[in-house]
Amino acid sequence: MQPKPEPDGVRLRDYERNATARLTKAGVDSPRLCAQLLAAHVLGLDRLHCILEAERELDPAAMDRLDALTARRATGEPLARILGRKEFFSRDFLVTPATLIPRPETELLVETALELLPAQTPLYFADLGAGSGCIGVTLALERPAWRGLLLEINAEALAVAQANARRLDAAQRLACLRADLRQAPLAACSCDLLVSNPPYIAECERPLVMDEVVRFEPHTALFSPDHGLAHLQAAVAQAARALKVGGLLLLEHGAGQGTAVRGLLAAATVFAHVATRRDLAGLERCTLAWKK
Repeated sequence: MQPKPEPDGVRLRDYERNATARLTKAGVDSPRLCAQLLAAHVLGLDRLHCILEAERELDPAAMDRLDALTARRATGEPLARILGRKEFFSRDFLVTPATLIPRPETELLVETALELLPAQTPLYFADLGAGSGCIGVTLALERPAWRGLLLEINAEALAVAQANARRLDAAQRLACLRADLRQAPLAACSCDLLVSNPPYIAECERPLVMDEVVRFEPHTALFSPDHGLAHLQAAVAQAARALKVGGLLLLEHGAGQGTAVRGLLAAATVFAHVATRRDLAGLERCTLAWKK
């Protein structure tokens, strides 16, 4: 008996092999994983089913879309931007060109808040410069007794934060407001927690930033004047006014800014127990202080 001829179309395993080679040549990190995730995205499958269905034949429309998305990744466009989502604290958050892509190191802000503040006690927090809303939405989901305000100056980014709050079922405990974190409309002594991942990269550091970050992420969410400290100083000033006595301030900052941020907090004269925590890479990443 003659063996059955193989289908003429491209199989999923063929796409994965060719895309992996293409992305490897382009210098993309984890090229095989990228190829699998792009396939999962286009085919509406999870990664495991893509592996299990390696012999699946791809129709021309799917191949055209996969080729287009692979080409985008090969030019350096971040995978999260192509997929339109990024995992943060084990949840998928929508991202767009108006928002930063959530980073694993930012989870340190959330972890620190959850560790230091009472879980069952109702409290009110503000997230200054909320972007996609990943910090504030996660706090609301992890602590059902907490309520929060997400402040974001970019209208398109604010819409993404609102969408994430709705789709993750946190909208009923969050308010979203378009506002500049440097002029945040927060009442005096109104917050138990103020958290912020503001712009903190100095303009002189632009050549040191990864090319795909500079090319594809919003510069207004990355760069800050005064050696990268202008927005951090504004957040400190907002916290000095808006936090209740005993309230907690959490700031993400650059790996080399810990000393400067501690100096800003000392100069404000209303904070005590200032400390800086390190991320998983051992870099100073999050500074906390309590209002005295």
